[in-house]
Amino acid sequence: MIPAFSIDEKVRAYVRKSGQDFRLSTSPDGPVLLPLGEFSPKSSDMKILVGGNILYVSKLQAKYIKKIDWPMVERYLNSSKESKT
Repeated sequence: MIPAFSIDEKVRAYVRKSGQDFRLSTSPDGPVLLPLGEFSPKSSDMKILVGGNILYVSKLQAKYIKKIDWPMVERYLNSSKESKT
């Protein structure tokens, strides 16, 4: 399956710089990009190579996404800051 969505360059740079694999997951606030240490990929996920890292996207969720953008990263960053305070 070829994804019908794009990935924002700022997100690509973040994934490459982090040196981690990520998974696009759902949250009450909308789609969120999580490092794999926090969420495991499913065998049915799409795998997208971003630099030397893999971005996993649920095939079901991929139907509804037009772009993987920075707010999806911010949801994770904000929730991670809140859990530390």
